[in-house]
Amino acid sequence: MKTKKKILIVEDDQFTIKLYTRLLTDVGYQIISTPAASEALSLAKLEKPDLIIVDLMLLDGNGFDVIKQVRKDKTLGKVPIITLSNLGQETDINEAIKKGSNKYFVKSNTRFEEVVEAVKKLI
Repeated sequence: MKTKKKILIVEDDQFTIKLYTRLLTDVGYQIISTPAASEALSLAKLEKPDLIIVDLMLLDGNGFDVIKQVRKDKTLGKVPIITLSNLGQETDINEAIKKGSNKYFVKSNTRFEEVVEAVKKLI
């Protein structure tokens, strides 16, 4: 039996977590999530996700730090990262990409299917 690809969602909005969990589970992915920047790296090391979706504004920190920590980690450094945030300023987008995000979506300007398609392309 083929194992499902695993996605870690680092997001503090419960609606967004539930929505993407449903959408991505429906197309065959296993989802784990945390609302906290402080838990993201340890959870990623434990679960070894195939892809990480991260928001920039989190309960206890920011997604920029999560991206930076993942990229510095020897075992996680190559894991694709999608940033999904309400922050749509060019400076935020550029900063996330510079720190190592593979793809950036502004929540209000993005159809859910676009994120699902990006996930499929990256893993």
